[in-house]
Amino acid sequence: MTDPSSLKNRLHSLLTHCKAAILDFDGLLADSEPFHYRAYNEVFERYGHTLDQEEYWVEWTSKGKGIAGEIERHNLNLDVDPADLRKQKFEVYSRFCQSGEIKLFPLAQSMAETLSVKYKLAIASGSWAKDIRYILENASALNLFPVILGKESAVKEKPHPDIFINAAEKLGCAPFECFVLEDALKGLHAAKEAGMPCIILRNPLNRNINFAGAELIFESLEDFVSVLQD
Repeated sequence: MTDPSSLKNRLHSLLTHCKAAILDFDGLLADSEPFHYRAYNEVFERYGHTLDQEEYWVEWTSKGKGIAGEIERHNLNLDVDPADLRKQKFEVYSRFCQSGEIKLFPLAQSMAETLSVKYKLAIASGSWAKDIRYILENASALNLFPVILGKESAVKEKPHPDIFINAAEKLGCAPFECFVLEDALKGLHAAKEAGMPCIILRNPLNRNINFAGAELIFESLEDFVSVLQD
């Protein structure tokens, strides 16, 4: 286990020249990944295919392989356009967001409040911005994030760097003045491509994923908040 004082020093050194924090949303701030799985699985089951949950965490959530990857891995012939599958999933998932079922992680709001003292904050996510706002509104936390960029904010999604570069521009910062908080490989790759240092927060879903290339890795949101507030 890494010494907390060493982590604190490394974090301080990493963030010395940063002016802004760009945060992923699903799996980092919000406990929403199980609902993405439920939404995709509900849609695929309409066509006779059930998603393997453990495979989903790796191939969809972290690597970002999505519908095309699922069809290729399982050699599926679903007789439906992938774009229609995606549209159906968005409708199901948005229902979860509006209902209040999806919660922020217990320390997510505290982390954002602590970061906002020193840094401008933005969310850069593969979810639709409206769905992110539903969840934040239900948690009375919308005011913490002046910039919220979702799926519609970039032509190319993570692992491409577009959304992080767009977030930096919205914040009025150069990419090198921003740091990224992520929990997925696709986010790490996007941050590195954007020229932004990336801090990975582990959780039960990404525990066994190799995040080589991350500047810092914390074993949990709780560990990061503890060091951040120390």
